[in-house]
Amino acid sequence: MWFAGLLLDVLTGRRPLTALAGRVRDEVYEALWELRGARTDWRRRVRGRTPYVYRCRVFPTTDGALEVAAVVALDQDVFRALAFRLEPGDEESGPGYGAARWRCTAVAAR
Repeated sequence: MWFAGLLLDVLTGRRPLTALAGRVRDEVYEALWELRGARTDWRRRVRGRTPYVYRCRVFPTTDGALEVAAVVALDQDVFRALAFRLEPGDEESGPGYGAARWRCTAVAAR
């Protein structure tokens, strides 16, 4: 899923946190700021390998949201977990956010 790759790029320092502006809620933005600091081991590039999303599972919920669990490969034998929730936009989401637009409302990384 494209959003898992975007989150991985932010957590590994390949993209700035501002790359997610408008795609995450304020509380998720703050959580990502803390995760970036807590997951400094994700930024190391061992043997020059680029981290990538190894496997991604999407679980639709009854309320129309998507809960996603991803396994990310940081190196040849180093894997970590990334989970997040995407909710569809609505009229209350602000300018430019229609039903086709998704926003991240929760994120976790281990």
